[in-house]
Amino acid sequence: MIRYSVWLSLVLGVANSKTGEIFEHFKTAENVFKSGIEECRKTNLFSKSELLRMNKTSLSDALKIIGECNESKIDIIPFGDKRYPYCLSVIEDPPAVIYVKGKLPDFDRIPSVCIVGPRKVSDFGKRAAYSLSYRLSKAGITVVSGGALGTDTYAHAGALKANAVTVAVLGCGILYPYLLKNESLRKAICENGCVISEYPPDFPASKYTFPVRNRIMSALSLGTVVIEAAEGSGSLITARHAYEQGRDVFVIPGSPDKKEYAGSNALMRDGAKPLLDASDIFNEYIHRFPDKINIERAYSESIIEPKIKVSSQEIKNNQKNFLETLSKEAKIVYNQLDKQKFYPDEICNTGLSSAELLSALTELEMEFLIKAVPGGMYEKM
Repeated sequence: MIRYSVWLSLVLGVANSKTGEIFEHFKTAENVFKSGIEECRKTNLFSKSELLRMNKTSLSDALKIIGECNESKIDIIPFGDKRYPYCLSVIEDPPAVIYVKGKLPDFDRIPSVCIVGPRKVSDFGKRAAYSLSYRLSKAGITVVSGGALGTDTYAHAGALKANAVTVAVLGCGILYPYLLKNESLRKAICENGCVISEYPPDFPASKYTFPVRNRIMSALSLGTVVIEAAEGSGSLITARHAYEQGRDVFVIPGSPDKKEYAGSNALMRDGAKPLLDASDIFNEYIHRFPDKINIERAYSESIIEPKIKVSSQEIKNNQKNFLETLSKEAKIVYNQLDKQKFYPDEICNTGLSSAELLSALTELEMEFLIKAVPGGMYEKM
């Protein structure tokens, strides 16, 4: 039953390398609970701290979490459940449960790719993440990222622009008020896909929770794309997990003299695959998923591809043309902009869903008609 699985997840904590062994020995979380502390101690599968938590954690703690999830329409999928992704269950340290808001894709039958990069991403990186995600999504590939600012936002937005499924793996509980400026993004993702976490709904974010969750992002994906990575970048952690899990790593090459590509180029030196175009990913997986990946559809619609540098004069010269090629949703939003600076929630009476609004704003930004400014605001250009 779910309550025993949630109880066991509280006992084991996150990224426990013995989760698989524990289920192999006890078969179910209920059997762990009913075996008692002394019986569990004899197996040598539990550490002293885990046995201590076992003593302090009750079923009522689990029931409280379950009630909160039911109230917020968060699904709880335990290890061993038929809905639990097989690709996640076979890693060294699978979560005992995953919490899901939205509809979980069938990761074992539908191709998926993880896109990662820095929060302070360059303009080229923004456009690369957005356009790559759009092409992959149009072709039928699910895009996985972390739901954070920067690269993650543009990766999710590209998928939403394609009206496709995208998945965010969070480094905190789904209900924790982390990055409120990206709350609309998470809501839009839930409408078109889902957000996932191994943490209970109200679990806070910390500098430790994000590196831990990266293994889930890579495990759910055939390959991980690194947009940009300096030395010590968190994206390198995801890439390392991908290597350890037997997944592919793709890297957009960058100039050797730019520090934001130092980590990226090191990955290529160590065997990562250079990514010059979405076709590099299509060619890698089309033979495994011939009935799922539609390359023709990926290029059926035009989208601004990334450029290394765009001058202010080029922006002015092209804004008129950009307006003519905007999607219907982006035109609706642009015509509502009556202030030089504005918050997204100030845009009213558009008739658009949160996913459509987010996609429209990102499209306008990619077309250099607006730009993001500090404080969660946008400014007309």
